[in-house]
Amino acid sequence: MAERELDLGKPILVVAKKSFYEVYGLERKDPSFLAVLAQDTAFADDLKQSHEENRTAVEMVQEYLSNRGLTFVMSTTAPPPDLDPGLIISVGGDGTLLAASHCAENTPVVGVNSRPGRSIGHFCPADRSNFRRVLDSIFSFRREPRELMRMDLLVNGVRKPPLVLNDVLFAASSPAVTTTYRIRHGLVEDHQRSSGVWIATPAGSTAGVHAAGGRKMPLSEKKMQFLVREPYRGKGLTYQLERGIFSDDLAITNLTPDAAAFVDGARISYRLAYGDVIEPRPSQTPLKIYL
Repeated sequence: MAERELDLGKPILVVAKKSFYEVYGLERKDPSFLAVLAQDTAFADDLKQSHEENRTAVEMVQEYLSNRGLTFVMSTTAPPPDLDPGLIISVGGDGTLLAASHCAENTPVVGVNSRPGRSIGHFCPADRSNFRRVLDSIFSFRREPRELMRMDLLVNGVRKPPLVLNDVLFAASSPAVTTTYRIRHGLVEDHQRSSGVWIATPAGSTAGVHAAGGRKMPLSEKKMQFLVREPYRGKGLTYQLERGIFSDDLAITNLTPDAAAFVDGARISYRLAYGDVIEPRPSQTPLKIYL
């Protein structure tokens, strides 16, 4: 049996998804967004239903924790910096779970899919129908967390937060601009032009890199993969490094005036200057997650 990492003496952090309707319709009252909803009732009904289902899931989790007499803190963004939770519960889909994982150094995480069937919840073992049973098994120590490999992203030798659960996309800041760079894997080096490079962990191998043609990797694997997106194939031009599996010997030197490294989606990115070097490395701190 794995070492018990769950600490019920600490508060629980609940990271809850905000629906598109809540953000753009209720909070920002975006006029363009509201105009589209007025014109497309089917689209509006779907967004409103998604919002209601998400809100219901959040309220059900809150009620469950309150009935158990557990202390919890709600968050939709970064948690309070002094918070040291004993468990992190993500309520939403995989995007919400990614955000929750960025709050977790050694704290275990569990995901509750707020809209099963529509929201992607690859790493969410629970939904509105069974979350009580899943959480009961966690709180009674009958369910143990699994460890998922994460990635450290180094920029010019400096590790950048957060720990990466899924992937890093290196690309020009504008999708219309060709990305130019040098990529080195071991003793092999290429000067390339493309739409960028996916770099993914085993956990992220079913996401963007797979859609681009990468391969799914077992969650138990301790290596990562890279895949060049839309490589430029000029006359007689060939590349040696279009895809590959690696551990700690990949480096990319940016030769694009305005590029970025996007971490686990679009919310977190690091702007890269000409000559900046990014190096993905296996992290020594895996994510502890209940699956």
